[in-house]
Amino acid sequence: MSPVSRTASITLFDTRLSYLEVGDGKPVLLLHGNPGGKAEFKPFAESLATAGAFRIFVFDRPGHGNSEELLPETPDAWIDAEAFSEAIRKLCGGKAYVIGYSLGAFTALKIAIRHPELISGLGLIAPFVVPPDPGEQPSRIPSLARGAVLGTILGIAMPMFAPGKVRSHVTRVYEPDKAPEEFIDDRVNEYGRFEHMMATMQDKNDMLQLLKDVHEKMKDIRLPVMAVSGTRDAICDANAQLEKIGITGSCEKTLIENAGHALPFTHTAQIVELLKAHIAKS
Repeated sequence: MSPVSRTASITLFDTRLSYLEVGDGKPVLLLHGNPGGKAEFKPFAESLATAGAFRIFVFDRPGHGNSEELLPETPDAWIDAEAFSEAIRKLCGGKAYVIGYSLGAFTALKIAIRHPELISGLGLIAPFVVPPDPGEQPSRIPSLARGAVLGTILGIAMPMFAPGKVRSHVTRVYEPDKAPEEFIDDRVNEYGRFEHMMATMQDKNDMLQLLKDVHEKMKDIRLPVMAVSGTRDAICDANAQLEKIGITGSCEKTLIENAGHALPFTHTAQIVELLKAHIAKS
């Protein structure tokens, strides 16, 4: 029997963030990838909550799904980490185990760097913390889109090209497995929205801006860390990700043979068991 789940929201920094709450027990914060949303993680969260006594909070990260965009007066690439830290204080009693999937792992590391006292441990699943192109630069599109004229033009043009790109991305995420057609169609409808595309680009920009700083400070993390990747990840180099995360103080690394980037969806039972054991030790 699946645990009871409910959808709610919390206002942090004058911004409404939507989340899914599943189960009861030790608080766990789950951060999706880029693009992504809480809805696709509902079955995974229910499986994890059923496996252990966990109270899981799955957020739509800022700008994604039903969460509003964080708009600080002064641009701050750390603002999402601060918002989730406040969520841990208000929803989790001041302490939580944090799961970060794909680029969500980078956000999880940001929280651990800024507020290690709020985290009991980190579970980084198919982490994306090292971009494939070391010379990649932030995109100008999010800032251009804030202009009235260019914003209108981009808002019309970009969704026209989105379906093909989203379909290709989701297909690569699932390789070497095949993504269910219904799942792909749902993701095309969700990720192809202009607001979601802007959030996806802004997330990547923030990562690129903070890359050097986060990589330098990761070595100071002394929390229990578990990182799991698939050997056939088509989105990022699994070995490069695990090697970089390995600079943290205490890290358990696992490579799953013949698995891709969609580990929570294609290898649910295996990931749940790894997380259950690591959370119990954290």
